[in-house]
Amino acid sequence: MRAVPALLALVLLGGCAGYAADYWKPKEKLIATQLARYTMSPEQSQCVERRLTQTLSVWQLRQLGDLAGRLVPGGDNPGALGPRDFVYVAGLVQDPKVGVAAREAIGACTATATAAAAPAQPAAPAPAEPAPASPGLVPGTPPAEAARPALWVNLGTAPTGQAISVDASSLANGPSWRQAWFRLTNPGQSGAGDIAYLLRIDCAAKNITALGGRKYNPAGALLEQKDYPTPEGPLPVETGTVMELAFRGVCT
Repeated sequence: MRAVPALLALVLLGGCAGYAADYWKPKEKLIATQLARYTMSPEQSQCVERRLTQTLSVWQLRQLGDLAGRLVPGGDNPGALGPRDFVYVAGLVQDPKVGVAAREAIGACTATATAAAAPAQPAAPAPAEPAPASPGLVPGTPPAEAARPALWVNLGTAPTGQAISVDASSLANGPSWRQAWFRLTNPGQSGAGDIAYLLRIDCAAKNITALGGRKYNPAGALLEQKDYPTPEGPLPVETGTVMELAFRGVCT
């Protein structure tokens, strides 16, 4: 009977920080499968695995493994994932130690992660014909895409049937907020949707402000962009919506 409180504490810990079963597994089981998806040699993968399991806790590895598994190659994403993509995904974990540990592990194990910590800035827009007007957007010339490709990570589907994805490569961090491009997918659609919003999510205040919008064509190419002169919000995160999924995806 004396072991019951300790076991109960472990179960409760698992409920707050991953599954309780994770604490009975070898740490490498939480990340090894995902590392194999990011185009590393067996030696590099084992090296990264060893460094991460030495540096990160079970809960940190659980978060990293979950997000790494949500990035799917093909479609609106690159056809093959590389070590730099793994670093971008690690940056989605709210605890900044995870992103730092992933970047250091990739670098130390000679898997390329150049510039992964700081996404490139968009180049100056090139002349183009105005695109047709869209709800919430205005016709205009879309900016040239940054050198790095977008990495759309599926954050889930709300009870309404609407889904949301985040571009891991666009993530920016502030004192209490996280900012990135998010694409919405309506019920019945597949892949990342054709409308995206630049959202600043205040993790402490639990509210969201929209800073801009984009529209993509069916092939995933950017058609137009609007930077809002006046930010829309902040609005509270409502339970059961895709905005709650966005908040949970980058803040919890």
